[in-house]
Amino acid sequence: MPKIIHSQKELPLVPFSELKGKTYVIPYQQRGYKWTSSNVEELLYDLREFIEDTNSKKRIYCLQPLAIVPVGDNRYAVLDGQQRLTTLYLLHKYLYGCSPYEFDYERDLDDDNTMTRTSFMANIETVGDELASIKIDFFYIHNAYKHIGKVFWDWAKKSSKGDDAASNIELDKYINMFKDLLEGSKEDKSLQVIWYEVVGDNEKQHEIFSNLNSGKIPLTNTELIKALFLNRASGLPAREREEAAAIFEQIEQQMQNDHFWYMFNASELRNGQTRMDFLFNLVANCKQSDYEIDSRWSFRNYFSKPEKGSLSDKWKQVRHTFLRLKDMYDDIYCYHYIGFLTYNSNDNTLNSTSNLLKLSRKSTHSEFVGKLRADIKVILCKRHKKIEDYTYDQSKKKDLRLLFVMHNVETILQKYTLLHDNDKLQLQTSFERFPFELLHKQNWDIEHIASNTDADFKNPEDRESWLESIKIDLGDKYPSDLVSVLEARYKKTKKKEDFNVLYKTIMRKCDDDIVDAIKDDGKDGKDKMQVGNITLLDSHTNRSYHNALFPRKRRYIIVANGLTDINDDFEKDIAKLYIPPCTLAVFTKAYYKGADLTLNAWTQKDADAYVKDMEQKLSYYYAN
Repeated sequence: MPKIIHSQKELPLVPFSELKGKTYVIPYQQRGYKWTSSNVEELLYDLREFIEDTNSKKRIYCLQPLAIVPVGDNRYAVLDGQQRLTTLYLLHKYLYGCSPYEFDYERDLDDDNTMTRTSFMANIETVGDELASIKIDFFYIHNAYKHIGKVFWDWAKKSSKGDDAASNIELDKYINMFKDLLEGSKEDKSLQVIWYEVVGDNEKQHEIFSNLNSGKIPLTNTELIKALFLNRASGLPAREREEAAAIFEQIEQQMQNDHFWYMFNASELRNGQTRMDFLFNLVANCKQSDYEIDSRWSFRNYFSKPEKGSLSDKWKQVRHTFLRLKDMYDDIYCYHYIGFLTYNSNDNTLNSTSNLLKLSRKSTHSEFVGKLRADIKVILCKRHKKIEDYTYDQSKKKDLRLLFVMHNVETILQKYTLLHDNDKLQLQTSFERFPFELLHKQNWDIEHIASNTDADFKNPEDRESWLESIKIDLGDKYPSDLVSVLEARYKKTKKKEDFNVLYKTIMRKCDDDIVDAIKDDGKDGKDKMQVGNITLLDSHTNRSYHNALFPRKRRYIIVANGLTDINDDFEKDIAKLYIPPCTLAVFTKAYYKGADLTLNAWTQKDADAYVKDMEQKLSYYYAN
């Protein structure tokens, strides 16, 4: 009796002989048998290759999981694996002329008095083409059975070079080879399946079937490869298997570290895929396009293929590849530069990471880092040769995001370099990392620092909130005499166009009262669209303060960064979110060092100092 499985960490291999003598119930919700001639042929050729390989120490040909639920005495409902189970049944029928096990199709209950699927399977060797055309399931099953015979006969004729008498002898040889495989014990070469048994009622069965087919239960590439490495019958020596089990767990934990994952990947995976697949795909040289089509590509085309090397060698490749990735992650420069390149790529960079691994093998550390920086320089300078060339443009927000991300990255790196070189501090490791995962998990805006005069309030509640907050921020400086008529008109009509007039009048009056203010109509690029008046900010915080004046924005940023407690109703909905270091420096007025610092406004002096810092931090990328 196969072992009942309670967790996905235990996936025992069961030889084909232990599948025999049972009844497998095919639930109503399962699709019919759909294997084509090419699917059948691929399996047969793989099995023959495995049988005839005398050089490999591999004793087991492992098929993908058979997920079942016990539903009675020696009866099991098949949740996943019907296609493979049916094909093995047909192979046994061809080899022996009898059934290894029985099928019970729930859909037969809805059929008329014609032959049921159960009867059709039991008599597959005698049915003709006419009967096989009654149901689409019959057609595929009958076609697969006939193709098994055709493949064996083609092998026999090829081996005998067309001689009919010799062909029959060769046919018997191939049939006996496959019989030995199906009858093989765990000590011999044998065909085995991963037996995944689930205990549950009928409702649970349907839920699990749905989950399996939507990819929610990860009986996927990773589980299959893990079973090959860690199962006692897999072929790994005992000591190596114990080591692999411990290291495998460490690697899985590291892969779940978002810092590590988003350094190399710009998004999460689809259902049915796992983060460990990324590592296995790198080892197997699987292309991103192949993985998107077939998430089990590396298992089917590399790890389960004995001709691709021993399991011990494959495990060493997995371990060494992971260690190279971990070395890159632990190096603060590699982490930030690769993380930036990944963010720019905006997809799962399996192919790019493969190229990075190749480059790292033939480069010194300084050469490798230099190549990463050179690649970044090409990206940044693609559209702009100077930082001052950047302006606020809705259509080019990605360019601005890349600029600001790199400003933050170099700010962190140059601070680290400065402190690391300080012998008194004896700083050995990095103290701060830019969280690239948040660039993918949070939405980000390009934010005006000194508010743009154009209002973007889409509903009356936002307009009322802004007007109330602006009165509190300005206090006795609120220009009530100037705007009283405009405010009264808006209060009466509640029309957006009336609010826009009121808004622009207030904002222009505020600008007039600020020494060295950044104007809407400034000259020589010294306006509110200049790069010195924009920064990177998460969308939630940005949209929370709706074009507030600088003092309120500053308070919002400080609260969102967790530096102070909320002290009024306007700040009660501010979430604690990551504020990039350069954005925090902007709103804490850290760039301008003059004694005439203006605390209540973002001025042109601040903007110029901010741009100067960008030019200094990013001088390598924008050097003439």
